[in-house]
Amino acid sequence: MGEEKKLEEKLKEVGSKLETLPSTKDGVVKLLKQAATCLSEMDQSPPASVSESMQPFLDAIVKPELLKHQDRDVKLLVATCICEITRITAPEAPYSDDVLKDIFHLIVGTFSGLSDTGGPSFGRRVVILETLAKYRSCVVMLDLECNDLVNKMFSTFFTVASDDHQESVLSSMQTIMIVLIEESEDFREDLLLVILSVLGRNRSDISMSARKLAMKVIELCAGKLEAGIKQFLISSMSGDSRLANSKIDYHEVIYDLYRCAPQILSGVVPYLTGELLTDQLDTRLKAVGLVGDLFSLPGSAITEAFQPIFSEFLKRLSDRVVTIRMCVLECVKGCLLSNPFRAEAAQIISALCDRLLDYDENVRKQVVDVICDVACHALNSVPVETIKLVAERLRDKSQLVKRYTMERMAEIFRVYCVKSSDGSINPGEYDWIPGRILRCLSDTIESVLCGSLFQTEFAVKDRCKYWVRIFSVIDKVEVKALEKILEQKQRLQQEMQRYLLLRQSHQDRDTPEIQKKVLFCFRIMSRSFAEPAKAEENFHIVDQLKDANIWKILTNLLDPSTSFHQACTGRDDLLKILGEKHRLYDFLSSLSMKCSYLLFNKEHVKEILSDVNTHNSAGNMHFTRSCMDLLVILARFSPLLLGGSGEELINFLKDDNEIIKEGALHVLAKAGGTIREQLAESSSAIDLILERLCLEGSRRQAKYAVHALATITKDDGLKSLSVLYKRLVDMLEEKRHLPAVLQSLGCIAQAAMPVFETRENEIEKFIKNKILECSSKSEDNTKACWDDRSELCLLKIYGIKTLVNSYLPVKDVQLRRGIDSHLEILRNILLFGEISKDIESSSVDKAHLRLASAKAVLRLSKHWDHKISVDLLHLTLRTPEIAFPQARKLFLSKVHQYIKDRVLDPKYACAFLFNMTGSKPLDFEEEKQNLADIIQMLQQAKTRHVPVQSDANPLAVYPEYILPYLVHALAHQSCPNVDECKDIKAFEPIYRQVYLILTMLVHKDEGVKLEAGINKEKEKEKEKENEKEKDNDKDKESNSLIVSIFQSIKCSEDVVDREKSKNSHAISELGLSIIKRLAPKEDDLQTLPSPVSLPPLLYKIYEYKECEDAVANEGKTWLAEESVLTHFDSLKFETNGTASSDIAGDEVLNDSEREANEVTLGKMIKQLKSQGNKGGKTKKNKSSAAKVKDAENDVDILKMVREINLDNMGLSNMFESSNGHKDLSGKIMSESEHQKVKKGNVSDMTPVPVPKRRRSSSAHNSSRFPRSLSKDPSRASEDDSSPDLKGKKSKSKSAGSELLVSSIQKKKNVSSKLKGKSSELGDNGKENEVGESDEDSPMPGVLMETDKVNTTNSPQSLTGSMKKRRRSVAGLAKCTTKKSGINIEEIMGYRIKVWWPMDKKFYEGTIKSYDPLKRKHVILYDDGDIEVLRLEKERWELVDNGPKRTKKSNSFKRTPSKDM
Repeated sequence: MGEEKKLEEKLKEVGSKLETLPSTKDGVVKLLKQAATCLSEMDQSPPASVSESMQPFLDAIVKPELLKHQDRDVKLLVATCICEITRITAPEAPYSDDVLKDIFHLIVGTFSGLSDTGGPSFGRRVVILETLAKYRSCVVMLDLECNDLVNKMFSTFFTVASDDHQESVLSSMQTIMIVLIEESEDFREDLLLVILSVLGRNRSDISMSARKLAMKVIELCAGKLEAGIKQFLISSMSGDSRLANSKIDYHEVIYDLYRCAPQILSGVVPYLTGELLTDQLDTRLKAVGLVGDLFSLPGSAITEAFQPIFSEFLKRLSDRVVTIRMCVLECVKGCLLSNPFRAEAAQIISALCDRLLDYDENVRKQVVDVICDVACHALNSVPVETIKLVAERLRDKSQLVKRYTMERMAEIFRVYCVKSSDGSINPGEYDWIPGRILRCLSDTIESVLCGSLFQTEFAVKDRCKYWVRIFSVIDKVEVKALEKILEQKQRLQQEMQRYLLLRQSHQDRDTPEIQKKVLFCFRIMSRSFAEPAKAEENFHIVDQLKDANIWKILTNLLDPSTSFHQACTGRDDLLKILGEKHRLYDFLSSLSMKCSYLLFNKEHVKEILSDVNTHNSAGNMHFTRSCMDLLVILARFSPLLLGGSGEELINFLKDDNEIIKEGALHVLAKAGGTIREQLAESSSAIDLILERLCLEGSRRQAKYAVHALATITKDDGLKSLSVLYKRLVDMLEEKRHLPAVLQSLGCIAQAAMPVFETRENEIEKFIKNKILECSSKSEDNTKACWDDRSELCLLKIYGIKTLVNSYLPVKDVQLRRGIDSHLEILRNILLFGEISKDIESSSVDKAHLRLASAKAVLRLSKHWDHKISVDLLHLTLRTPEIAFPQARKLFLSKVHQYIKDRVLDPKYACAFLFNMTGSKPLDFEEEKQNLADIIQMLQQAKTRHVPVQSDANPLAVYPEYILPYLVHALAHQSCPNVDECKDIKAFEPIYRQVYLILTMLVHKDEGVKLEAGINKEKEKEKEKENEKEKDNDKDKESNSLIVSIFQSIKCSEDVVDREKSKNSHAISELGLSIIKRLAPKEDDLQTLPSPVSLPPLLYKIYEYKECEDAVANEGKTWLAEESVLTHFDSLKFETNGTASSDIAGDEVLNDSEREANEVTLGKMIKQLKSQGNKGGKTKKNKSSAAKVKDAENDVDILKMVREINLDNMGLSNMFESSNGHKDLSGKIMSESEHQKVKKGNVSDMTPVPVPKRRRSSSAHNSSRFPRSLSKDPSRASEDDSSPDLKGKKSKSKSAGSELLVSSIQKKKNVSSKLKGKSSELGDNGKENEVGESDEDSPMPGVLMETDKVNTTNSPQSLTGSMKKRRRSVAGLAKCTTKKSGINIEEIMGYRIKVWWPMDKKFYEGTIKSYDPLKRKHVILYDDGDIEVLRLEKERWELVDNGPKRTKKSNSFKRTPSKDM
């Protein structure tokens, strides 16, 4: 009680002293401190006596002199005292409302000092804050309606909140704000803006503590704030002008709200979805970034309420704007990296896979980056099938995408190696990756295989283990690729060794002879680089280097004995000597990699030999075979690495495992010369083993054993092979082990011809009399199977192979004599199926023997083509006509392989055109692809002047060189007599064959893919223009050469059979007619063709007078008449090459034309004429071209157009005037037609605006539209920005020739002519996928991702994708720009509107570019569609006279097909 008394007295004293304030500040401060101390020691709700004693102080402390004192310290002490008073007197208010308002102003003012955490007054301010929070006295502010003061306090809290504050300080602030919010009856908008203004990332003016404070307050007061926040967000998204000055980024607000109170946003989901669909790019971009950030938050799951946003977000991966797609990809990456195993991962990855075929290379690259980043982060989170889809980008057309994919796939494999080593992933799942990388064959592939495929610290043993696994899953194409790499490496190493030897042995290298040798070495070595000219220049610079260490390191790298570690260290030292800034750094980095043994060295060979024994002991034959296959490849291209492995190979020969034994034989056959000295000690034992295998082993073992004997002996095996040869010939009569014996004899003939010739006659006699002339009972089994060949048939095939091998020796092949008799044998077998027609055998045996003989001719043609008669050539070309499809497939694959390997004359490619109807659709597609490969290879060879196997004809390097042989073969083998046979159906196969080859020769890759909305660099544009000009020149040259060949044939007579000349001439006439239709430009064929030299074995050119007489007498054959050609044009080509000419009256247009394509008037006329021809209603056509033209014009084109329009719209086509020209169609219309229109009650019809419509032959086909067009329009706006939907139009499947062209062309853009004679389809002709590479494109006919039709529609997409392609009629309301004073060539950038007859309205767009050669403009419509038009023949008007001037392009720049 004594203490309380003292406090009372003190307070009285202070109160009395404060009645009159001291004159000094210090005096006031002293009194207030005493008062504050007393008050802090008093309890709440004191007795009445104490309250009375306090009253003087209570009155004094609120005097205006104190409450509004200017000194900060005084104001703080006053606020401290008043806070204590409110605590003591609570819950009663100690003062009136007016005083309380001043008090709260004072208290709130003290909070600004909380930012100074180190100041002397910080503690007092914290006490005030905590007191206010604890006793909830701040609620009084609401009763006093101090709204501005509350706003100020909230703002002050957010301003001063700092990471330096203790948790209790921030908690007190939070409590005060929550109390005020919860106690408010109606939460005010201005206070809400104060809270929301703090939210947002990367705010330099707001601390993280303040942001967290606001988020915590919102989280705890979500129920109270939800309505206000929702209203704010909706208003902001709607563009409310009242909120425009708030400077609050509502996207950032949404982000923080999603983190603290996502339930508040449930009502905003539709609006945010709308932002994802808006046409405003900035808004859409921000919305995409926001949504991506929301879903990338760690630990956040996408609730059901946010699923619509998530779905639309993923759809933005197909947005029409590249920037949007790139932004979505970046967001998706963060989403997956935050949680690779999230529930939506499969949906996200599926959407990513769809964009692997995006038309923009940067998007494709980014998709690869996203998937690979996620896979490297968590390998199990991405399905293996997805990684395989990514690996397809290794075949991308873009080098940027291809190289990047290569590096990332190597990284995935590197991660896989580490994971499988520690057991966290199943071994074998990703062993296929290196094989896919091998297919690339790029200049950087070796650095990837050596440096990126494995961890640097990976030991050679571990590397070998994975190489063996790789070879267990690698396919033939990938093996070929590795062989090519090693072959190129071997060539470079040999030339580098030769150069270093020249450098060391000839110090004075200035002599012309040495210089010449050095330059030759440089030229050879430079071919191993992507840019040979630049590499050769760098070699000259390297030659000037004086640093001896560089040359020492290069010498060591070329030494096969250098260890893997030494090679790596040496290469690093070489690059350190140069430094990264040296001009030769990159070149020597590549050179040192290519010429070193880093990929495989002796350590690898040693480990692989050890693995053979390991896997053999474990019974793992799969890996054992992989080891042996790898050793064989190394023996072929790096035989020096086999040095020291002789003992192991001898042990392998003694092994009972046939795989190991055969592999060891193959290794010895390839590398026996390298390890000859090591085998010298045990040579007799090896000889015996090899001889035994030649006599008793399998055919493959016998083959390798003979070659091994030849390589491991110094005399090329003459001695050992002569002994073996004697035993083999003796065994023939005994008829023991004939397959192996025949194989060994054939191989001896190749390896040691002097030995073989000693008893050659005996062998030939035995094969002919004892094998080939033997008969077997023929069984007429109609269900005979290809595999049902007899043992005798197999023996005959072996005999044929032996005879063929005897005329293909390794050395001096041209010195052989007597091949004519063997060729006669092959001819008889091709003709009869046996060596004589008297010999009996089954149909299966005959088919096998024919195939074997044909393949024998292919092999012999490499050296003996001059001996192969025309008759034998024709019989060989007809091999595909064998009744068994397996024979056709095997033969054509062999032709393809040999021509691609440049060991077979390209004329044998004619075989692809025989019996096209005998293949299944898939096989036929593959054969067409192979033929296209051959043509492409020949085209590239012609460009690079690379020699191919031929009969010395200068035309042999041209793909068109095939034509003379094809015409001759068809004239002799397939074509009926032109004079005697007038049945047009008999010539349909001829037309089909000629049409197919000409289509493939004429149509080549035409230019660059179109890209809308992407600004390319000027250099790239110029490159594209130059490439296009070159392509045009090549096309002209090709077309001219084809015409020259046909004209030359017409002026020649058949050397083999003069009577067949007329057939050749008729086929040439047919070819000329076809080429005129296929030529992209009419002026390509107007120049007079120059005569070309034809194969002298086939044709003999008439003398000039004879040629004149022949042409005069013969004239134009009936096959070239217009009516016949019209019939041929009407043929409907199937995928397997067959043609159907039966077209019913209501089936003139095929389904695709009815549904999605507009048939050109020209085609419709031809089809109508064709029907007339078949019905006998068309008059016989004269040869006059003018009459043909008149016949075409007999069809009333305008009437057809009017009927089409009436059928579709029920209205007459009332054209408006354009460009100052009045439409005359009304005047042309006959009176009767007017009557018909009037009967339709046109006046009663109200015009309804409709979107641009799908291409349709009539209104009756509306039911054939895809189901996607009838979907709920409520989803209409979802994909309005999707390029897949907006630009996708049904691909044109034109009847007749156009279908065949589109089905066979590889990496070709087919412009389906859909505007009669005057216009052609602009952006929908892109048949090929953008992402595919030139050298490894997918087979035609395979539906790629970009060919699919997006089934989600929108009003805008209907306007864009269902645009009705115009039926443009030449001469109908043409635009004559002369009258308006505008040069049609100089209107780029102008906005125009173009008339669409089928829609009866104009559509506006902008002219983007102009091709002066074709006189065509590229129009970009406002709805995003792109069209290529010849405006001279269209109806259009200028929209404005103020175009945005753009630089006139020199060539037609194409825009990207949205179908890709």
